Amino acid sequence: MAQGVKLRIEEYVPMGTFLKASFVRDRTELATRFSEFTAEYEEEFTTQLEKVDQLEQSLKLTNEQKKVTQSLYEQADALNNELNFLSFYFKRAALDTSNLSQLKKDLRVKNIEGACYKMEGFVQYVSENEEVLVEKGMKTGFADTLRIVKQDLAAKNASQNEIMDIKKQLYEDNTREYRKLYTYITTIVSAGKIMYASVNKLDEYTLTRLISRMRVLKGEEAVTV
Repeated sequence: MAQGVKLRIEEYVPMGTFLKASFVRDRTELATRFSEFTAEYEEEFTTQLEKVDQLEQSLKLTNEQKKVTQSLYEQADALNNELNFLSFYFKRAALDTSNLSQLKKDLRVKNIEGACYKMEGFVQYVSENEEVLVEKGMKTGFADTLRIVKQDLAAKNASQNEIMDIKKQLYEDNTREYRKLYTYITTIVSAGKIMYASVNKLDEYTLTRLISRMRVLKGEEAVTV
């Protein structure tokens, strides 16, 4: 994989699926310069993709677990939006916004553990400055509201971590199969980038572009695991 590009465990199959569509379409043309791309190679790639997909399908997450994940991310987004108002109050009160900015960044990238850790001291800071913040528009007792939200986020994050541990174990138990799929992906991408360096197909063989496409599509759908 390209240096600096990291594929998440849950992205191997979507990545392979996106790439397979392009490869099946272009394989014959690619084979004129990369002779290993035979019909048998295509079949082996497809078989490996299906094998990893079946491994992940064997991981049956309950609807409750999926709802926890969706609720966690929705709550993080809602809190991040609410903190925009608090940021306004901070600036009006001439208070330091650096910790608030860092907290918002963690929420934006879904670093829930980091956000919960930062909220410990941040909530105390809000409480200590409640009087001046209320004068600028903050609701009285907002620090208590933040404490409740923080506890809820922490609880949901614990459930999310359990899910991620299950995924991690699945990967560790089947590392050979994931690595084999990874090899197909990187080989095809490397060849495609050379073959189509000057045409509009290049994005289809660029890992960063494929990853961005996957994550944008995921963001447009309800968050699932």
